[in-house]
Formats: sequence, C-alpha cells, structure tokens
Amino acid sequence: MTGGPELYGFPPPATLPDLRWLGPDYVSVLVYDLTRGLRCQDPRTVVMGVRCEGEPDLRPSVDTAGVIRAHDACFPLQVYVQDGAGRPWRLRGRWTYSGRELGTSAASVTHFWHLVSAEGV
Repeated sequence: MTGGPELYGFPPPATLPDLRWLGPDYVSVLVYDLTRGLRCQDPRTVVMGVRCEGEPDLRPSVDTAGVIRAHDACFPLQVYVQDGAGRPWRLRGRWTYSGRELGTSAASVTHFWHLVSAEGV
C-alpha cells in the first residue's frame, strides 16, 4: 500500500492459502475495510499504522465433499490512528471476516471490528 499506513506482523498472503476468498492480498483488503469503517465514525480519521499481534484465528467449515464453504478469519490488531481533532490513539481489538457460501453464486463476506481498548498516545 504505497502512501498508506505502516503495516507490521501480517503473515504473507502466500502462507495463508485458505484466505484466497478475500483476494490475492488479504492485508490490503483488511486495511481498506478497517479504514472505511473508522471513517464512518469520524470522516477525518487517519490510519497511521496497523500491527497484527499474532497469527489469525482461522475457522473453515467444509461441506460433505470436503470443500470449504464457510470461513471465519479473526485478526488480533493494534491500530494507530489520528482522530479528526488531531489526537493520536492506539486501538486494540479483533477484526473478523466471515465468508459464507464460498465458491457459489450466493457467496457473501461480512466483517466486523471488536474493540478491546482505546488509549491516547
């Protein structure tokens, strides 16, 4: 992400082949979706950095043929932002993607943020 936030600790996409349903670069998708969500709350929010604090919790579900049709992927994150008033914050939480009916025409992907803590820095 040229000119975007600094990114740390994310496993390379090639090491997580089960996340192909998010596209070839899950990190860019995650940061884009996270930034968009934070800007819904405060349009002047600037995401300065995102750190993945550990391995994502991956929970695939397979159908009777052994094909993954549902998948949850939860990422423990620290997100460094500047709010619209210019104050810096460190947010800790979990970003989760939930894919359903993967590989079918009814496929859907939703995502959500679970905030654990917010600290002024």
